[in-house]
Amino acid sequence: MREKLKDYLTDLVNIPSVTGNERDIADYVENFLKKLFPEENIIRYNNSIIAFDSINPDKKTISFIGHLDTVPGENEFTGKIIDNRLYGLGASDMKGGLAVMMALAEYFKDRDKRFNCIYVFYEREEGPYDENGLEPLLRNFSIIQRSDLAVVLEPTNNNIQVGCLGTMHASVIFKGKRAHSARPWQGENAIHRSADFLKRLSELKWKEYTFGGLKFVEVMNATMVDYSGGRNIIPDRFVINVNYRFAPGKSIEEAKKDVLDLVKGEAEVQFTDLCPSGKVCLDNPVLQELINRFSLKVEAKQAWTDVARLSLYGVDAVNFGPGDPAQAHQKNEYIPLKNLYENFDILRDFLEG
Repeated sequence: MREKLKDYLTDLVNIPSVTGNERDIADYVENFLKKLFPEENIIRYNNSIIAFDSINPDKKTISFIGHLDTVPGENEFTGKIIDNRLYGLGASDMKGGLAVMMALAEYFKDRDKRFNCIYVFYEREEGPYDENGLEPLLRNFSIIQRSDLAVVLEPTNNNIQVGCLGTMHASVIFKGKRAHSARPWQGENAIHRSADFLKRLSELKWKEYTFGGLKFVEVMNATMVDYSGGRNIIPDRFVINVNYRFAPGKSIEEAKKDVLDLVKGEAEVQFTDLCPSGKVCLDNPVLQELINRFSLKVEAKQAWTDVARLSLYGVDAVNFGPGDPAQAHQKNEYIPLKNLYENFDILRDFLEG
């Protein structure tokens, strides 16, 4: 299957699929799946596709999940293999994972396996939380919720990454009174009003939480600012974007309270892009078997992924993919081919038993 894996990934990276433009790659994947599954076992929803086995109730079920889109970017070597690395936008994040999913589906077309399999290819993962293409699939098609384990093939260098941080953005809005900068006493400087808050934020200590022996670190940072006025105007409005990454086990409402407590009523707060944390599911028996059988390294996910969205729907999920996380969103992104082959081999052998 190694040549096929390379061929599938080469095809995938040669199809542009920046978020919002996934139609062509969705068509490619759907046409591929139509060769392997009966029509009634394929669901196309906008530019997302679900393909699934006829479910045997005597078997447990694993879902393999991957997003079709990429961030914008440049790659001078698209589709080329150099030093055993295959280059292309999304090669690591996460078209390598998609190629493994395709190869698994083909390999088991006429072979027995000990799990039911569901394959989910979805759009708009790299965009805002509310526009993510996995959400309508979970909301409208209950088959994914039948999974005993979901494997999200985000780049992990073939390590198991469990749980994930929740994330939210908050606009902290300081208001003042506009004036000429030569006569500041006639106004109130909205930027200056933020000084105490920014001092508290800069002095805020990172907080460590441990789940199942794995360490997650909560962090809160100012990441962007906006203001009204010009170089010679005392601004009457100053907005700080605060990004809060919070630990598993903390609800969105609890995370909101953390931000509000830090602001202390000194500014208006508007919360945006609220993303829950992901469950740490190390007690899942299917996951435990996968980890133990292949002696896989287990890590905490110090970021956000759709593991959190699956957790909200009661699905135990982990990240386990062939891509190199350090290559995600990089210029001239690539994937080590040995990672691609190893990921396929592990998952194939696990399904075969």
